[in-house]
Amino acid sequence: MESGIDKLYQVFKSQNTILIPVETIKVNEIVEQISSLFAAGSFYYFIFNLVTMEFDYVSEGTRPLLGIEPGDYTFMKLLKRMHPEDQELMILKESTFLNQMLNITPREDITKYKTVYLMRLKSKDGAYKTYLQQVTALIISEDGKIQQTMGVHTDVHYLKIPFDHRISFIPTDSKLQSYYFESLNNEYVLSSGLSDKFTKREQEIIKLLGQGKRADEIADILYISKVTVNTHKKNILRKSNSKNSTELMVKCLRDGFI
Repeated sequence: MESGIDKLYQVFKSQNTILIPVETIKVNEIVEQISSLFAAGSFYYFIFNLVTMEFDYVSEGTRPLLGIEPGDYTFMKLLKRMHPEDQELMILKESTFLNQMLNITPREDITKYKTVYLMRLKSKDGAYKTYLQQVTALIISEDGKIQQTMGVHTDVHYLKIPFDHRISFIPTDSKLQSYYFESLNNEYVLSSGLSDKFTKREQEIIKLLGQGKRADEIADILYISKVTVNTHKKNILRKSNSKNSTELMVKCLRDGFI
């Protein structure tokens, strides 16, 4: 485990060495920003300092979910709680994240993106459960490195969605482009977004489903029949390889489509 941790630290050191740090944001100045990252389910959030490689703040959600007091939650404990398979790919995921943010994304846009992927953590009851991780950069150092991030871990195991190692880079600014990466032969390659699979009408229906609208309400809004709405829903589930609307919503959330 130590060798894997050392390798992960080396990724940050080699790709994100901070030479000229700036003053970090105080927790009480950014709590309101966190609400935009939340997903349905139990969660905890944190602020991570990449200069010290320690958490500047951890919410109380770690106690009921992981059985760890917020003050005892460390980067080392997070890694040790991670599923062994996810530990192996964590190095590759974080390297992909840093490359995308530091070498491809313009500096002025880095804080306008959030990185989203699934991970499995050992919960309070000792079982591995699936969490949705969403992380956004808060502070960029004077020399253009990511200095402080904010993240949310949401328990989504009850949704029983198929687990994968897909990474999504989702902009908070609609003018910016989304990026998606799939794991292939021990590397991450660019992939297409989920929305590319749907027609314009299907996309409209998905967004209304994401707002909690029922089939009859969607029919009224779009001036089509309820039967047509249900037919579109069946096609949408088939195209997205989703068993139900809940699984579809999680997939769309991961891709920033809703």
